Amino acid sequence: METGGQGWMSDLSGDREIAGLFSHAALFASFARFEQALLKGLAQAHLIQPDDAAALIEQIAAFEPDPASIAEATLRDGVPAPDYVRQLRARVTGPGSDLLHHGATSQDLVDTAMIEALGKAGTILSRRLDGVIAALDTLAARDGAHTLEAVTRMQPALAFTASDRIGAWQRPLEDLRARQTRLREQNRILQFGGAVGDLKALGEAATLVAETLARTLDLRWPGHSWHTARAPMIAYATWLSELTGALGKIGQDVAMMALRGEPDIRLSGGGGSSAMPHKQNPVAAERLVTLARFNATLVAGMHQSAVHEMERSGAAWMLEWMILPQMCEAAGASLGGAAALLRSIERIGEPGGG
Repeated sequence: METGGQGWMSDLSGDREIAGLFSHAALFASFARFEQALLKGLAQAHLIQPDDAAALIEQIAAFEPDPASIAEATLRDGVPAPDYVRQLRARVTGPGSDLLHHGATSQDLVDTAMIEALGKAGTILSRRLDGVIAALDTLAARDGAHTLEAVTRMQPALAFTASDRIGAWQRPLEDLRARQTRLREQNRILQFGGAVGDLKALGEAATLVAETLARTLDLRWPGHSWHTARAPMIAYATWLSELTGALGKIGQDVAMMALRGEPDIRLSGGGGSSAMPHKQNPVAAERLVTLARFNATLVAGMHQSAVHEMERSGAAWMLEWMILPQMCEAAGASLGGAAALLRSIERIGEPGGG
């Protein structure tokens, strides 16, 4: 689940803080939490002795998988979980160790890891989104009474105030912030279905094990697996695309205002040109537009990943891993870029009716 590979353009769409949530280290830490929580569930259901479970859990805490081996095996297996579990079973031993990973399957591990990563990404994004909304509040308080010329269908329209345009930027972000709270709860769900999604290997203990597993991981057990029902992932991707789209609208407006000149906006710190040293290009604004279009392109791929064949897909599932981390990083980069852009605005509109 490592992202990257974009080379010399990676800083335009990447976000190191968010990228770390999808690193090998983060993935394996999530796998370990899942396996530890599963043992607690098995102990709760009296399928393993509590002391044996505790000893195995302690060994898992000290277990360090071989990332290179797992990366190589992923190309063979199509998923990192099988080699992780193989290494785990070779290193974690003792009474009850035959019940490691009992009742679970690779998709349970990977989907739950993705849910955990998305939850942490959401915390970062919400903090940054709050900062952008606060920056818009500050901008409106300073320049909101200034006069601007509204533009409709690429033509000058009527005079209005800077606060009208700033409000059009801010309201979608406030709506997205409110929706994120609901989305976080909706997506705070455990994936647990076993080999074919029916938890049959756990028999009558399935519900108790699942509920204990979910509670230990601070997730919600929906009462069934969702191996082929990808609504949680698609809903998150759609929110990310809407977020970067709303920020892209700010970037597009600022770039056009910069083209119209001083009566509309005054910016500091524009980008340079190799051929025309006199230019101050609105690069920060352009980047928001690019990131919006980037995520709009990727979200189409997430809707393609909704088509899972039969009880589990390999191809559609892999597509999610390729797309979702990139979308999260682009959203993080866009929020950081928007905050920087708003700080660079020295003035919007003209005071006193200009």
